[in-house]
Parts: sequence; structure tokens; C-alpha cells
Amino acid sequence: MHGLMPPKGERPLASAMATSALAETGWTGFAGKTRDAASRNNWPLQAPLPPVVLATLVALLDGLAIAMAGFALQAMPVTGYQPGTALLGFLALLGPCLICAVGGYGHAELYGNRRAALAALAGLTLSAGGLCGAAMVLGADAAFSPALSLAWLLAAAPPLLLGRLGAGLALRAIADRTRQRAVVVGDGPQAARFVAALRGRQDRSIELVGLVDDRRNQTMRGQRHGLPHLGSIEVLDGLIRRGEVDQIILALPWAAEARMQSLLKLFGDYPVDIRLAPDLMAYRSAGQAGPEAERLRLLRLADRPIRGWGAIFKTIEDYVLAGVGLAVAAVPMALIALAVKLDSPGPVLFRQRRTGFNNGTFYVLKFRTMYHHTADPTVARQVSEGDSRVTRVGAILRRTSLDELPQILNILRGEMSFIGPRPHAPGTRAGGRPFEEVAVRYAARHRVKPGLTGLAQVRGFRGPTETEDKLLKRVDSDLEYIDTWSPWLDLTILVRTLLAVARMRNAF
Repeated sequence: MHGLMPPKGERPLASAMATSALAETGWTGFAGKTRDAASRNNWPLQAPLPPVVLATLVALLDGLAIAMAGFALQAMPVTGYQPGTALLGFLALLGPCLICAVGGYGHAELYGNRRAALAALAGLTLSAGGLCGAAMVLGADAAFSPALSLAWLLAAAPPLLLGRLGAGLALRAIADRTRQRAVVVGDGPQAARFVAALRGRQDRSIELVGLVDDRRNQTMRGQRHGLPHLGSIEVLDGLIRRGEVDQIILALPWAAEARMQSLLKLFGDYPVDIRLAPDLMAYRSAGQAGPEAERLRLLRLADRPIRGWGAIFKTIEDYVLAGVGLAVAAVPMALIALAVKLDSPGPVLFRQRRTGFNNGTFYVLKFRTMYHHTADPTVARQVSEGDSRVTRVGAILRRTSLDELPQILNILRGEMSFIGPRPHAPGTRAGGRPFEEVAVRYAARHRVKPGLTGLAQVRGFRGPTETEDKLLKRVDSDLEYIDTWSPWLDLTILVRTLLAVARMRNAF
């Protein structure tokens, strides 16, 4: 287990060892695009669109195809083939729901294959036939007769299939933004058969970046099983920190339970999905001809937090709240800036290096609360009550948390979220020890963007960390927030924060 653990302390975006190891393997970046030194430091890379978003867009396209067939029937001058508008809308909704039920919106199926076409036709048939049967049982066959059901089925099938074909071609054309980038962990027969089986299925939803061996500490050169052999876990760490990996696929014998548990514990602190490849027996079935060849499925071990539509909602929430906050606080911020400038010489804003999403670094913005010549950007000594380094205006700002208002700009820049774990300065200590050494899962806080306020803050776990217990309570609350996130939880934290600000209490 010790050989699998990442190094203690702050991990850079891509460590020197990882960067040199990638260079030795000839790795040029996702989809073979050459990355120079500047682009490698451009953190983070643009992530692919979430599969659930792509599936929703394709489902809307399917619903439109079914609705257009109904409109075409309405325009026909033949009596008995004009469906009502309410019926048209119901079938346009029912069809995609049943297509989803038969597996037509799996990520691999969105790119177009026989299974996707069969699922689309099956969902359409079930919706038209099922609704017709229900109408006959209820004595409402005049509204949706078998003839109308058959006509709708025949009219909707061609545009439905053409739409799915077009969607598949579009997704392939922008594969860099739609495929999940995966690294295989393992270098034995399990990995070899998994790679061969995945390529045999022509699964376009996954881009296999390369392969790493968790039992090796040195870098391997060349190809293994048709993939670049990237080397050790250290290299994978660098890829993840650079934003080039979305999935980790464990291709290990299922009998190696202890080994898999160690890897799962390690990768559980990364913002990636963790999947388990089928055991060797499954490949014998998947190697058969016919539909059996398409039944190879990855097992979900862990998902990245706040994913899919949740991530989109969170992003919209951040920009809306930051926009509203900036509009409301613009005048007060201008007055605070004037007060800071008149109170003591020096800049109005204070920039401090913090650790953010995926262990990346950024500079958080705050109103300056200390005398300029005593500024401590590295947090060598945490500010305590009555600290002589703090200015008169700064003491008020710190007590009311108004010094944090410029971080609205960090949110609008995409570096922070409105609600989430508060970002800490690298090297900050609790009880004399670095945070990373005090809390075993400290790095797991960085699976989401840091926030202006968070669950730990509204619970009162904020301020200096003179003891290790203070940090542990804060980290526990942060991890609880990440694991149980919901829009309702964000709303609760926001209301409690506003109440604390209204009472002139430290809310951040």
C-alpha cells in the first residue's frame, strides 16, 4: 500500500517526475495533439461534455422526430389519421422514455451502432403499440386506433433513425469534446483482453489514453497491448492533475481484492470516475458473434462528485449568485476599497496563492487587511485575535468577512464556486503540522472547486487552526458536503451565510 500512496505535501499540476516520464513515453496529449510547455501549464484542460448531457440532447432530438411525424399525419387529408395535439405531445415524451428504458441512451450507443438503432425502434414500437393497446382497453380506440398507431410508427421510424445517425456522426466529429478519456491500470492478461474486447466492439465513447502498471515505480517505454505504456502511478497522477483523464479503468484479476481495494482508496480522492473491467470469464462470452459481443460492460466503482446535470446546475448557480452578488456589493466594495486606501499605504487588494480544484493553484483575491510591509502571502503565521499586523479597517473587515468579497471575481473567472470547501494556502499548518499530514483524506477536498463559503463555515469551523482537531472537523464537514451535495444543501448554506453576515458575524 505504501508504494501506491502519492507523495505527502502539495502535489503540483504535473510533477517533474511525471512530466519527464510522459516525455519518455512519447505522450503528446489527448488525441495525439502535441502539447508544448506552455499548453501543459494551461490548467485545467477543457473537459468533455458529460454523457448525461449528450444523452439528453439526443433524447430531445428523438422526441422532435416523433413529434414531426405526428405533425405530418395531422396535415394528411385522410380521415382518422389526424392525432390530437395532446396525444402528439404525449407520444413525443413517451417515446424517448421507453427508448431510455431499453438502453438506447448509453454513452456508447449515442455514437450510433446496431444496438442503438434497435433500441430506438423498440422504444418507438412500445410507445405506439402500448398506447394503442391502452386505448382499446379503455374504449378510446377512436382517439388512437391501430391504423393510426401503425401509420405513426411507419412515419416516425425513418426520421428517428436518420436523426440518430446524424447525432452519431456529429459526436464523432467533435470526439475531443464527447469521448471519455480513460487510462487502464494493469499490465497482465486482464488488461490485454479488455483492450482487445473494447476495440472489437468499436466503442467510440472511450478514448484509451494509455496504460499504467501499479506495481512498477519506473517508467516503461513503447507500447503494451496496443496502448502507450505510461509507466507508474506517478505518471497517472500527473495526467489527472493536467486534466487529461476522465476515467480510471482497473483491469485486474478479480481475485486481487486487496490490490483493488488499495487502488480504489487511492483514486477515491481524485475527481475521476473509477470503473472495473469484467473478469476473464466475461470476455469468452463477449467474444461470441451476435448480440453477445455487445454486452461487455464496465462496473461502476466510484463516480466523480457533482457530475452531469448536477455540475451544470452548479455552474449556473455560481454565475447567477456571483452576478447578483457583484451587483449588490459593487457600491459597498468601492467604499471598502476607499477605506482600505485611506487607512494605510499599500494596494487595496491582496493576492494569495491557494490550492483549488484538482490540486491546482490559483490566486485568491481579498481586501488587504494587514499593513503592506507585514503582509504574509505564504501564511507562515496565521492571524490571531488582536494581531498587531492587522489594520483598523482590516479588523472590521475580518470580523464581518467583508474582506472576502473580491472573491466574487474568482468565481466569475471560474476558479472558485460560490459554495464549497474553503481554499487553503499551500503549507498551512494545524497544530504545527501541514494540513496534508494531519488529515489523511485532505486531498479529497479538491475534487470540487473551492467555495466562498461552505458547510464547515456555517457550522462554525473557521478561523485559525491552532489544534489538529479544528482542522479535522473542518475537513469532515467539507467531505460531507462533497458526498451529499444537492441544490437544497447549497440553498441551506447560502441562507445561513446571509444570516451570519446580517448579524455581523464571520461567515467565511
